[in-house]
Amino acid sequence: MMTISPGTIFLADQRTLVENQQLRKFSAFRSFKTNGNAATGLYLFNDEMLAPNATSGFYTEQPGFLILIPITGTINYFDDKENDTEVEVGEGLMIFLESNTFVKLTNPYETEVISYLVICIKQKQLEPSSPVFFTVDLSKQNTFSTLSPDAAPFKICMAQFTGRGENEYLLNQRQTFYVYVLAGAFEIEGRLLHDRDGLCLWHTEKVEMEALSNHATIITVELPT
Repeated sequence: MMTISPGTIFLADQRTLVENQQLRKFSAFRSFKTNGNAATGLYLFNDEMLAPNATSGFYTEQPGFLILIPITGTINYFDDKENDTEVEVGEGLMIFLESNTFVKLTNPYETEVISYLVICIKQKQLEPSSPVFFTVDLSKQNTFSTLSPDAAPFKICMAQFTGRGENEYLLNQRQTFYVYVLAGAFEIEGRLLHDRDGLCLWHTEKVEMEALSNHATIITVELPT
């Protein structure tokens, strides 16, 4: 008999939406919790769209890492630590920022809307505030590609699946596992997830998943509890 791992589903239609003429921002959750306790450092996971030539600015709430992953289109990144760079599709940016750092994201296109993910993971220990770039390569289907550097205190992966493609993700039982569906549908540990649904699991050593559609795509975040 299959053992169901403890977990929480974050449905797409339950996300918080902030919308104006320039920005459409879906927040997967606020004050991320597992089993009733703030057990991980993952405090922000935003799925955003930015209008042509528009700019979005915000202040970081906690000291820690900001991860920026373009989904469609190049995005310009700026912060008040004098970091100013562009991030293209097929790559991502990770940077450590202190609390209350101002970040500005700009769409450089005249006519095209861009979309991207903003992930924030808190950490008390200070790190250099220098951008680290990583490659997003989904060419090997049904296999996870690790995005985060080896030295990072967490692990972020992405994968694209064929229809009925399967994978078994192994992790330490002391880790917390969060998965977010970017496209398609999946069955993950006995739960049915659709486009933009999220799932958090804990107290498990492996996560079994099967794609239910072609080109189904997910991103995962593995964090110490």
